Amino acid sequence: MKLKWVILIALFGGLIIGPLISNVPGSTYIVFDKTAIEFQNNAAIGLLLLALLALWMLWLLLRYILRTSNWTVGWFGDRNLRKARQQTIDGMIALAEGHWKTAESLLIKGAKFRDTKLINYLAAARAAQEQEDDKNRDTYLQAAAKAEPNAHIAIGLTQAQLQIQHRQYEQALATLTHLREMSPHHPYVLKLLNQLFTRLADWEQVIQLIPKLRKYRVFNPKRIDHIETNAWSEYLRLLAHKEGLPAVNDTWLKLSKSLRSQPPIQLAYAEVLAEQQQYDQLELHIKDAIKQEWQEPLAQLYGDIQSQQPSRTLSTAESWLKHKPNNTTLLTTLGKLSLQAKLWGKAKNYLEKSIELRSSAEAHYYLGQAYAALGHPIQEQEEYQRGLTSLIKPQNQQFLPEVETSDNI
Repeated sequence: MKLKWVILIALFGGLIIGPLISNVPGSTYIVFDKTAIEFQNNAAIGLLLLALLALWMLWLLLRYILRTSNWTVGWFGDRNLRKARQQTIDGMIALAEGHWKTAESLLIKGAKFRDTKLINYLAAARAAQEQEDDKNRDTYLQAAAKAEPNAHIAIGLTQAQLQIQHRQYEQALATLTHLREMSPHHPYVLKLLNQLFTRLADWEQVIQLIPKLRKYRVFNPKRIDHIETNAWSEYLRLLAHKEGLPAVNDTWLKLSKSLRSQPPIQLAYAEVLAEQQQYDQLELHIKDAIKQEWQEPLAQLYGDIQSQQPSRTLSTAESWLKHKPNNTTLLTTLGKLSLQAKLWGKAKNYLEKSIELRSSAEAHYYLGQAYAALGHPIQEQEEYQRGLTSLIKPQNQQFLPEVETSDNI
């Protein structure tokens, strides 16, 4: 459209200017050293106008070429970005589907898209980890750090997570220690530290983390309570092996009342006392704990007490029977305590009732002992045989419902 107007203007200009130029008198000279070229003024003006027109046309041509070149470069640039973006998407899909090698290849190719380099390298590190390729994993993490120097926390967390997953616990501890120095209260750093210390069975460190886990709400309160209870339970067992009973007793007395009332911690302490053969202390501990809340593992452990007054120990366990008349664990415990008290008939009755409710190798074994004490060797051998059979092929039996009146005894 513009070209048509230019041609029309040129034609009308030529019709108007042509006659004017033809009437201009005189000559124009162009001198080169000793040579002079003469032009009539009308011819000189015409040549000048043509030269200006040629320069203008050249300018238009250059503008067109430059504009076309920028468009071409932009098209190819956008195409490369679109391709890199699609490779990133396909790589993430392959990662989610577990195609690790494909994911790694696509994500690295897609890293050319500058806006997602960090994501690409971190995801590629995960893909390499799944292939147990530690070298490439660390290379991609270093590339991520170079691509986004300010993302050191995100990169470090990914590195620590992958190290824990690959059981590189020493390296993970070094990484998390460094991250904690940079960000002492970062919830995910604390979460990974808890995970690492749990795997290392470093219960003292887990216990020291508990206040931070609560303060910064790393887990919900119920989960933190469970972590704390489990950590103290395992710590008591570990302390018994490392430092002995005095250290365990000292730690137990320093625990808060709420922690000492937790069943897992009470059981851990009871197991330590049983292992150390502190039966008098164990008996008092189990009696106090069961007064608060009925606990099946403690009732079972009560049957292992080697009491100097077995009749008194038996009497205490029998007091629980009115609340738990059909509890097989308690009935087996009563059978074992009756054997210690040398009440063979009572032991036989308790153990037979336990077996009627649920057959167990333990009940059959102690019933065999009761028959031996009563002078029935055939029945004794039969019970031992039944106990072995129950270990090899447990029988599915219908349990009689227990009469539950209260959890407190």
